Amino acid sequence: MTTNIRSAYLVGSGVLVDATTSVPVADTRIRAIYATGVGKFTVDGTSTTALATKVGNIFMFSISTASDHAMINFDGLGLRVAGQVSVAAPVSATTITVLYG
Repeated sequence: MTTNIRSAYLVGSGVLVDATTSVPVADTRIRAIYATGVGKFTVDGTSTTALATKVGNIFMFSISTASDHAMINFDGLGLRVAGQVSVAAPVSATTITVLYG
């Protein structure tokens, strides 16, 4: 199966947008994350169907002061997200780069 891997970049909290097209990231699979900063990050890629079923994933990770950056790879097919993908960052100066597709 061929895939086009794309990237999204965000400073602070908000909705992830594609680095090339500026279109919000939605309904895809996250392949890898690189983040800088210290604290707990929450990535929310969920939506609710017409039958009130929640689909997608919410995941969190923390970065300590010992390293102040993290590279996270999701093997295989990646982590499925549904709807627009948003990030809640610990402080406004943090950055996150997401590879998806």
